[in-house]
Amino acid sequence: MPWPKEHKRNTRVRIVEAAAEEFRRHGIAQVGVAEVMRHAGLTHGGFYAHFDSKEDLLAEAIGYASEQVNSMLDTSPEDDASARHLLEVAMTYLSSFHLTHPERACPVATLGPELLRGSQKVRRTLAAEIRRRLKKLHDLTSAQLPPEARRQQAAGTFACMVGGLILARGLKLSGRHHEVFVEVQRAWRGRKIEVELSPSRFRMREARHERHSSREGRAETLSFL
Repeated sequence: MPWPKEHKRNTRVRIVEAAAEEFRRHGIAQVGVAEVMRHAGLTHGGFYAHFDSKEDLLAEAIGYASEQVNSMLDTSPEDDASARHLLEVAMTYLSSFHLTHPERACPVATLGPELLRGSQKVRRTLAAEIRRRLKKLHDLTSAQLPPEARRQQAAGTFACMVGGLILARGLKLSGRHHEVFVEVQRAWRGRKIEVELSPSRFRMREARHERHSSREGRAETLSFL
């Protein structure tokens, strides 16, 4: 007698949850299908009833992991407080909890280089999640800023978040990881306040950049929107 569809769906979710945790905790290369199934409390033989390959599972696990992080960073910005919400998102990302719980951490920071060497499906999933995160950050920037400045701020914020987490993890054994977190938070917070208080400076800088690009024949635009 076959299992009900609901049982199969629930089992698939268990496998994806286990994979998302194990890949982030130990790395993709170090975790095989057997380890994922063991962590999910299932037998190895049942894996191929749900997925064609480890790469197939990895793509779905990255989407699940990204959704976890997006939920952690979710905020509902008020019209007059977007700057504070953007700062709040960055500080939540650059938190001790995020640093010390790799099994629930951002897959871009935790697995990025490994994912870039994955299958086309895995790389497409990674690219889609990066664009989605950039869009969410862009929506939290001040509407008073010019479009180019908003795109730059979203990209710069995400780069600071991901880079800060990687640096702190790299220094964890030396005991300096929390110090690096504080330094990154202070640097970003100071820059963020300067940006929000001086939108006119960004407009002037944008105009200079456009003139320079025209002279050099280069038009650079971030295309995540």
